[in-house]
Amino acid sequence: MELSIRELFEASISIIFTVLMWWVTISIFRRYRETRYQPALLVASAFFVLGFIFAPLLGFARLTMQRWPETAGLWGHEAAIWFRLLSIVTANALVAGLFLFVVFTRQVFRPGKAASLFFVIFTGIFLIGLSDLIFMFDVKANGLVWASRLEIKIVYVIGNTLAFGWLTYESLTTWWIYRRQLNEGKDLDPLVVNRFLLWGLAGASYVIAAFATLPFVPYKAIQPFFPTLILQLCILAFAVFSYLSWSPPGWFKQIISKEEPVQA
Repeated sequence: MELSIRELFEASISIIFTVLMWWVTISIFRRYRETRYQPALLVASAFFVLGFIFAPLLGFARLTMQRWPETAGLWGHEAAIWFRLLSIVTANALVAGLFLFVVFTRQVFRPGKAASLFFVIFTGIFLIGLSDLIFMFDVKANGLVWASRLEIKIVYVIGNTLAFGWLTYESLTTWWIYRRQLNEGKDLDPLVVNRFLLWGLAGASYVIAAFATLPFVPYKAIQPFFPTLILQLCILAFAVFSYLSWSPPGWFKQIISKEEPVQA
């Protein structure tokens, strides 16, 4: 089975994303075991769902769509039942992972606030609607191409913008406040301050990735090149920023803290 340059590029991004999600998940779970800090469990669970469940299932579904399009229901074929089930599980895994990030944002930045609880519920409605719309529309190809329907893409973009836009706002605002305090000489850990910046950039990357799906064409296994490129690069940026934020290597810690090399 010969792969095109485009397929190799997308496969490479998927592999890097998955490996980084694995690494970050393990790193945060280890930290949680030591600290028992509840938000750490939430964010580690979100990364676990994305890295260990969603990413492998999505990769398998894409491979099926490109190499066995009749199984995925492309080109007028009826999708296989197992592929429909795979699509539903994959979509709900994504929703679960994204929603855990929303709950994490509230726990860290707005704990106990009624307004933040309302926002979590409101965002959850759009995220859950993302998967429920699978049952509401008769998608000719079934499979993961359901995401190319305009109705579902709009819900997808709104849900992601609410979830990761909030995360981005809270993280970058906190980074800006702490950065000024750090410059004024307050005793703060530069690594922790920098984590807010990186986490905010990770959230912004995911928002852009969501918008990049809008030009996708319904019922096509191969999507337009430019939006796909933006999507893949933003997904890669999200993974890299998450890695540097939650599990920075020693050389990166040294750059940020301007101290002697430390263990990752």
